[in-house]
Amino acid sequence: KSTNGKDASPQQIQYLWRALALAPYQHIKQVLTRNWTSVNNEALTQRAKKDGNKMTAEGNVFSPLQMVLYPAVSRYADVLLTMENRQNRDEISQLLSMHVLDHVLTSRTRVQRHNRRIKELTASSESQTANADNSTDLLDEGDDRWRDQGYTRPKVLVLFPTRGTCWIFVKQMIRLLGDAAMVDNMDRFDEEYGPPAMSEDGSDDEEEDTARVRRKAILKQKGPEWNELFGDDVNDDDDFKLGMSLTPNVVKSAGKKRRNVAGNADNGSGASGVSVKLFAEFYRSDIILSSPIGLKMVTTKKDDDDEDEETPTDVDFLSSIDICLVTRSDVLLMQNWDHVNGVLDCLNQQPKQISDIDFSRVRNYFLEGQGAHWRQLILVSSFADPHILSTFRRHSKNVEGQLKIKKKIPSDKASICDVMVRVKQVFQRVTCQSVTEVGSSRLRYFSDHVLPKLMRLKQKHTLIYIQSYFDFVAVRNLLLKREVDFVSVTEYARISEVSRGRARFLQGRKDIMLYTGRAHFFLRHKIKGARHLIFFGLPEYPEFYPAVVNMLNEGLSDKVQEEEDDVSRMPMSSLALYSKFDAHQLERIVGTSHCDRLVRGEKTSYMFC
Repeated sequence: KSTNGKDASPQQIQYLWRALALAPYQHIKQVLTRNWTSVNNEALTQRAKKDGNKMTAEGNVFSPLQMVLYPAVSRYADVLLTMENRQNRDEISQLLSMHVLDHVLTSRTRVQRHNRRIKELTASSESQTANADNSTDLLDEGDDRWRDQGYTRPKVLVLFPTRGTCWIFVKQMIRLLGDAAMVDNMDRFDEEYGPPAMSEDGSDDEEEDTARVRRKAILKQKGPEWNELFGDDVNDDDDFKLGMSLTPNVVKSAGKKRRNVAGNADNGSGASGVSVKLFAEFYRSDIILSSPIGLKMVTTKKDDDDEDEETPTDVDFLSSIDICLVTRSDVLLMQNWDHVNGVLDCLNQQPKQISDIDFSRVRNYFLEGQGAHWRQLILVSSFADPHILSTFRRHSKNVEGQLKIKKKIPSDKASICDVMVRVKQVFQRVTCQSVTEVGSSRLRYFSDHVLPKLMRLKQKHTLIYIQSYFDFVAVRNLLLKREVDFVSVTEYARISEVSRGRARFLQGRKDIMLYTGRAHFFLRHKIKGARHLIFFGLPEYPEFYPAVVNMLNEGLSDKVQEEEDDVSRMPMSSLALYSKFDAHQLERIVGTSHCDRLVRGEKTSYMFC
């Protein structure tokens, strides 16, 4: 409401958000603010041009999304952002990288200032014996003015799915530091985390050129989202860990050469800058950048008595984390979300080794075991998922509260609108009482109502899309028990096995194909030979639904269809099995308004044409 009692206009609302965002921005370290506007607008403009948008940099400090997000981030509230996409990914990452850098530089500057002051007091007490008692009082453990750190040095933990995403984030941070950054081990970082070196042997072999052109065409079909994660020009390794230390107020010496932000050797000019060291030891790092599996390999070991049991080892370097940032949570969900939960469980525990800890400098809430309540947790994802929501609800304990940002999906923006094949799409709601019964109830419905019909009609060219691998195992065992002829394409299958199964399915030698959601995420196969589609659970990514539906009738020529019998020439069909606990996936596919009707309606079957 405005001051006159009427609803505020969009311009007034935007002005208020800008004021809320600019208030904490005034306290950002100067080394960041002098580069923020130009670097941020440049990144947004490049992304807009790459995606073909008309947005240009207007010289504003924040974009509209950044203005909404930054007030909560700057006051260290826990944030759950479930609306990330290719268009806004850069602006979100830029804002969070600035927040991480500002926190580390502010903390390190405070520690350096206190170190100098304590050193001065110690020297004064040694020179003035008469005032020794008074100087000792200033350093007494009961004096909270010196409590400026945790048990260990690492303050920020950032989780990434791949080395390539880590490389982009680190590059953003170094770019924000600008000419003030003096980076060690940059060449090694680019070699191990940057784009892989492309072989340019200049071969004149026509076969190699043809294979290269064909591969480029195949990769282009997989889409830009896939290529940014797993393409040939990115590093998609998911097992890594990296320590990064920052030392502010470093004077650039003329004798020491380092890499600056432009990638050139910096001979130094005597100006004050920030020393950045990559590949630092964890206990000497300020920021830890890692994948969940990479950090789990460090913090756990196999039990000798039971190989399935894992016991935690040294996790003291995670005892004083102030900010935990989980990027690309949707991708981590496709890898193994249990690793993320395992890492979060290790945060802010009381250390086991206390020999090197100066307890007179440790903050009181760490000593009281309340570090988790002062830790900021930020989860960024492209969609809301029960696993992500459960993790946020479990580990979000911040005294500053929570902020959850999601967007409603209009019916005309739902992914079902991207279906180009003329097919009747049936959504069948499966009744179940609790979330633990979803899998068994869906399998029971499939076994009692869907599978008998497939066997009775001897229906061929049937593709069954299964989101969960556990559901895939259950369906596979059911088909084996019923002696149904089928092939399967999973993320664990060999390339030869996948190629053989796809060929047999296209030729009609196998009636049914089981296709897992994770296989589609990591490989983006274009399945040919399908005329009937069954979704055994809805896809997590909304764009997967139209992508799979549009595969219907792909690769089946009119000549082949004429040779089939009448049963195989039935109209194409699509059936999606869902429950009321799949509301998040359903909303992204059919839209918010349709989702409410499909979840709460009296009918259990709904059709979209």
